[in-house]
Amino acid sequence: MYESLGCFGVAALVMWADRRFRGRSFALYVAAYCVGRFWIEYLRVDEAHHILGLRLNGWTTLLVFAAALAYLIAATRHAFDSRGDAASDRLPPRLDATSSPRS
Repeated sequence: MYESLGCFGVAALVMWADRRFRGRSFALYVAAYCVGRFWIEYLRVDEAHHILGLRLNGWTTLLVFAAALAYLIAATRHAFDSRGDAASDRLPPRLDATSSPRS
């Protein structure tokens, strides 16, 4: 039940953020899912392989989260570098009252 509620929360986050941050929604999904998955793995009490005090599943989740976060940071920096400002990453340019669409 916890995981399904977490998945609904992740879906809502990704749908909201997709409108704002185009092209990076899958990486956001992976990062957000990994946060929830790490918590679920922490709740489990069954036997599993442990490395440095954490379950192997927890280390895998941390590794995938780090990769998704690195991609999000790199893609955001690339978007700022190629376009010049944050507003152009979200919305198409607006026309002024003095400019015409045909010019």
